[in-house]
Formats: sequence, structure tokens, C-alpha cells
Amino acid sequence: MAFSTPYETGQYVAYLDHVVTTTLSFAVQLIDDLTKNETIGNIKVKVKETDKKAMKNTSGYYLFTDLKAGTYTVRVDSDMYFPKETTVDLPPILDPKNPLITEIVLKPRPEYPFSSNATLVRGVVRDGANEPVKGAQLRVIGRNMETISDGKGSFVVYLSGIENEEEVSIESKKNGITRTINVTAKEFQTVSSGFISLP
Repeated sequence: MAFSTPYETGQYVAYLDHVVTTTLSFAVQLIDDLTKNETIGNIKVKVKETDKKAMKNTSGYYLFTDLKAGTYTVRVDSDMYFPKETTVDLPPILDPKNPLITEIVLKPRPEYPFSSNATLVRGVVRDGANEPVKGAQLRVIGRNMETISDGKGSFVVYLSGIENEEEVSIESKKNGITRTINVTAKEFQTVSSGFISLP
């Protein structure tokens, strides 16, 4: 019995004297935006055009096989991170020695298990009717930190390089409306920014 496959898979049944061969189309590497390491929690990675789900290998890469040349949309859904979509252009000729690897950085949701010594600012975005605003874009002015609000309007901003206390400005934006608030962030503490109103 012979097997010719780049990794273990449960998709095929091999019989005596049969060879199952698959071709690696591309690999996806997921990065946790907070830790810059491998992601945690339950994660689903699929190609939207085929609804084909990825198989994860022991090195942590999500692998897609036997796809034709073309443009694909990779969708990532998770309980710990905001969903993310990325476009991958698959060439007609693949180089098995240099596989196509797409890196996707995922931003933690407010439910993410942040460490007790993290420096965080939490808050909620609401509209003029006091309803939660989903998908509002938030960024810390002067820092490379962006996130979005979830279905409850909640958001969390994680900061680094804060010494003792520091005032930070957080800008929220949705449908062309922008609001900015100032919050005093405290080193190794979680502070609340309260409500941000986007009327």
C-alpha cells in the first residue's frame, strides 16, 4: 500500500495498491494581532467560491488543495477574533518548492482572554437612539492600533508602551460620522471609556 500525500487527511479512503495524490494549492498562516503568535480558540478557514474548508497541519498552517488557477476569497471565522476575508490569486503553475503562503492577521474580539497584565481600554459605541453600533471602526490616534465594534457595540483596544498613565485619543467612525474621545490609559490595567455616541 502506497500513499503520496503532503500531509495527513481524513478526506480519502486508500485501498491496497492505490495511491492518493493531492496538490497543495496554497497555505494560510493565521497570526494573533495581540501576541503576534499562533491564534487560539475555534477557527474555521474556508474558500468562499467553493465553500471548501481548509485542513490544518501539525505546523499550524491551513492548507487548501486541488484548486484551479484563479482568484479566491479566504474567509476566517472565529469565536475569539473578528471575521476576516482576504483575496488570494492562484497562478496557473505552482512551484512545489516555494508554496504560496498567505498571512492573515486576526484582531481579538472583546471576549478574547486577555492576560491580567494587559493594558486595555474597553467601551461601547451607540447611536443617537442609544442602540449598539456594529462594525464601527476605531483607531488610537498616533498609534498603530485599530479595531472594530462587535454586534453589541463593544470594543477593546490593547495598548503597549504605556508608562504609568497616559492620555490616548480614540477615534470612532461609521457611515462617514466620526467622533473622538480622550481616555486616560493606565499601565497593566483595564479602563472603561464609557459610551461613544455616533448620532
